[in-house]
Amino acid sequence: MNLGYCLKYAYDLLKSENIDSYMLDVQLLMCKVLNKDKMFLIMNRDYKLTEKEKNEFFKLVELRKQRMPIKYILEQCEFMGIPFYVREGVLIPRPDTEILVEWALNLIEKEKITKVCDLCCGSGAIGLTVAKNNEQCKVELYDISRDALEVTEENIKRLQLKNAQVKYSDLLERPIRETKKFELLLSNPPYIAKEEVNKLMKDVKDFEPFIALCGGEDGLDFYRKITKQSKLVLEKRAYIGFEIGYDQGESVSKLLGEEGFNKIEVLKDFSGLDRVVIGQNQ
Repeated sequence: MNLGYCLKYAYDLLKSENIDSYMLDVQLLMCKVLNKDKMFLIMNRDYKLTEKEKNEFFKLVELRKQRMPIKYILEQCEFMGIPFYVREGVLIPRPDTEILVEWALNLIEKEKITKVCDLCCGSGAIGLTVAKNNEQCKVELYDISRDALEVTEENIKRLQLKNAQVKYSDLLERPIRETKKFELLLSNPPYIAKEEVNKLMKDVKDFEPFIALCGGEDGLDFYRKITKQSKLVLEKRAYIGFEIGYDQGESVSKLLGEEGFNKIEVLKDFSGLDRVVIGQNQ
């Protein structure tokens, strides 16, 4: 069975399932199986796949047909130009999260910040992007999920970072216990209201971890807890930055205000929707 036939067959299969990115997905899967780039696919349509290559390719295509996210199948997701290892059990980094990281990078440069916390770190994309761009920063990442801890640890190794550490913690309990102090706390916590989770795209609700999606009945549970706990780990005049849902800007801003934060702002994403809330400790 040659390369061109396999690609065409897989295109038709995924297209019939109404997967909009069917062509790109199929090409990426074939590149993974053959360990080649897209140019090879274009120039070698008559290449004859081995039985092993053919079986592996159609196994991956079947996973995508079942709506497994392509990034889980590839075990890689690019975030701000950095390739991150991802797998089932951790949230896939989204482009919207770059809004939070860009704000953090600018703040770190301006305020000469060196002590950073990434809470609910998932794959580590937020904290490790900060660490990679700022060698002077010591970044501590925390999560309650064993999958997240393992994936973040693997990303620390792959990125060869000496200024980042990941540790198990139920929200900020561990750094509070260890009397840690930070100049900047970043978090993309679970923020989807419980009743909304089942309305998400099949790719998300069936494959991405519920623990990383659901923020309680109103989606604000983690913001309440983190905002309150953060007062025990943030230095005076330290900063906090949350990723939020598009309709949570006012609610999360209010929570920060109630805990004594000032200079509270809501930042928009690429679509003009509320995506980040920031504030400064008093």
